[in-house]
Amino acid sequence: MKLLQSKKFKLPQIFFITERTEIKEIPIGVPFIFGDEASEPYLVRILEYEVLYQEAIASGYPFDFKQILKDNGYLDLQDWYYDHPVYMEYTTEGISTDVVEEDLKSLKGNTGKFKQFIKDSAVYVDMEKLKNLNVFPVWLDSIEKAVHTNIHNFAVYNNNMYNKKLEGMYGAIDLVSPNRNLIIIDISGSIPKGVSSTCLALAKNLASSFYADILITGSKSTLYAYEEMHNLDIETIYDENGMDNDQTYFKNLVSSEKRVYKTAIVFGDNHSPCYAWSNTFNRNNRNISREDGKKLCIWEIEKLISFHTDSSTHIAGYADWFQVDEVEHISDWVKYLK
Repeated sequence: MKLLQSKKFKLPQIFFITERTEIKEIPIGVPFIFGDEASEPYLVRILEYEVLYQEAIASGYPFDFKQILKDNGYLDLQDWYYDHPVYMEYTTEGISTDVVEEDLKSLKGNTGKFKQFIKDSAVYVDMEKLKNLNVFPVWLDSIEKAVHTNIHNFAVYNNNMYNKKLEGMYGAIDLVSPNRNLIIIDISGSIPKGVSSTCLALAKNLASSFYADILITGSKSTLYAYEEMHNLDIETIYDENGMDNDQTYFKNLVSSEKRVYKTAIVFGDNHSPCYAWSNTFNRNNRNISREDGKKLCIWEIEKLISFHTDSSTHIAGYADWFQVDEVEHISDWVKYLK
């Protein structure tokens, strides 16, 4: 356990922990981020970007964020190519699109190391949008709010419990396990690397705070259950999962074993498991409409929080096959820097 510190300037006081057992040692409401030891410099860099960006916003003047970064010694900035895939509706008969010009060439991801992608200066992820989820311990507003959340989420009154003091079936407070949640992070070539790498850097903290399984989808889709989160290595995630778009692995995951999730948080763009042409490993797969995909999917999702990189009306593509009662769109959480 240590404080995250920058050699450039003062950061907010946030503890960094690398072992799950250390979480129990931190009082409720004390800010912390949970992750791998190797991710510390990346988390520091994200926070440094955050401090500079918020100071620039607070000035009230127009600014060139890339130049601000360079002026503060970030001379290793990366500008990675990415695309804005259009939204397409697949049917069993074929493809229909609301865009006249469409390039169906499969994206060839410029595979690189995580430590390169985290330097992407083409975009900025607005951390305030993530904070508003109220699932990060580091951003809880107060100890009282944290206690309130814990009590109301995980403690219920059970009328049938035996009360020892009253010696009868008068009921008592019963602590219950929180509902499991799901986080999907698309790391394909069309996603700005600053977006996917920022989400990956926070992945273990997200999973721990939100009691969530994490699904990484690129050329293939890999599910990391909450209990197996120690196997998630963000350093090798791009090499292991590739940067194309998957249909086969995703289809097998959502159709082979039933899973029930309270909430799914999905980071992505219009690319979807509907697209057979986007599958690296089996180009013979057919296009699957969204309605047919929902019939294949046996996962149950109660609420969807969609982080679409450039749309506030379409859901992130890898949520296309989920049947949900409630959908929340998070808009303007990615700033495309000119």
